Amino acid sequence: MEHFIGWENFWKEWRNKDIETENDLYFQVGKTVHNKPIEKEIFDRINEGIVHTLDLSEEDILVELCCGNGLCTYEFRDKVKQIMAVDFAPHLIEAAVKFKSATNISYTLGSVTEFLASLESKGVHPAKYLMNDSLAYFKPEDLKEILTLISGVARGAFKFLIRGVPNDLLKWNFYNTDERKQRYHEYVAKGDITNDGLGRWWSPAEIEQICHTLGLDVVIRNQEPPVSNYRMDILISK
Repeated sequence: MEHFIGWENFWKEWRNKDIETENDLYFQVGKTVHNKPIEKEIFDRINEGIVHTLDLSEEDILVELCCGNGLCTYEFRDKVKQIMAVDFAPHLIEAAVKFKSATNISYTLGSVTEFLASLESKGVHPAKYLMNDSLAYFKPEDLKEILTLISGVARGAFKFLIRGVPNDLLKWNFYNTDERKQRYHEYVAKGDITNDGLGRWWSPAEIEQICHTLGLDVVIRNQEPPVSNYRMDILISK
């Protein structure tokens, strides 16, 4: 995963500053609209949707990949027995531990694949997995590796919700001005994977192909305004 060097450098610079207020946590992970934190009603709706889609219960262990600063992670502390969360950005994990800790949440600094591989040695076999707004930082071969690891760790049925994936079929909803279109084409021409932080645009077909190759079920739904008109949510299950 050599492309992660670019993302590591990006996140070292991206809003890496001291956190002073709750609002700073939203800005730190880009949970904003028009340079303001997303409305609480929308934030709550997103988290309620996660609980419903994953069918979270008090007996579940939830694994959150790319947890960021724990902004969303913390909201599930009363919904499950335990949360095991991982992110590769030191300043985000530091903020999570400082501001979004709970007795049943463990935050780990490290890569997603190494973290998943380590779960086997811990003797835990979670069946619920979550990734929020982060698949754009990965490539198809990475997703295949992640799904293979989850299948091995779960040792049976599991649900993996991947939220907020930029949908290539809807990208012109985002690049909706001449200036934005030009900027997009410039990034493509120079091969800049960060793309102003948005990352990779995924097509539903390539995700379906990966899942079908691994014998996994997949359901893809486009997000709707006011959440987004260019992202999709993916539920992968076995």
